[in-house]
Amino acid sequence: MAKSFFAQFAMILIALVFLSRTGLATEKTADPCSLLTLAEIQAAIGNPVKAGTPKIHSNPLAGANCTYVVGDFGSFDVLVKPLQSGETPAAIKAQFAKMKMKPVDLPNVGDSSFFTSPGYGMTQLQTFKGSKYILFTLLVPGAKESDQQVAAAKLMRKLLTRI
Repeated sequence: MAKSFFAQFAMILIALVFLSRTGLATEKTADPCSLLTLAEIQAAIGNPVKAGTPKIHSNPLAGANCTYVVGDFGSFDVLVKPLQSGETPAAIKAQFAKMKMKPVDLPNVGDSSFFTSPGYGMTQLQTFKGSKYILFTLLVPGAKESDQQVAAAKLMRKLLTRI
């Protein structure tokens, strides 16, 4: 089961990296660890959260991540990257559909937003705003998918005011 989870997660990351390499933009991404406070994340998720660990990719087109530990073994990951040629909500939704993850639109958040559920209790929120693509990945042990979606939407609305 864990192997399958990591295989799916790896496929998602590979798809995102592939899509990020198809464009020519060189826009620098914001530090995702500076876009939300621990207090905001804890209030939305309802669990203790440890400080985020940044990961700046060697290819600036792949963006930057910030991973927070939620409770003892959960996680909240924020990826912010510049959109590349061909990266549209429709194209990214199609990639998720190929992986049997049905996107669910979240209206009135950014230019376009949608949820996906990779399984294993994980919830993702994809958001497009201007030239940015933001991906939240939440894994909050014991939380319902609907609760994670509410938390993700609340946090995304806050983050979007800061980029």
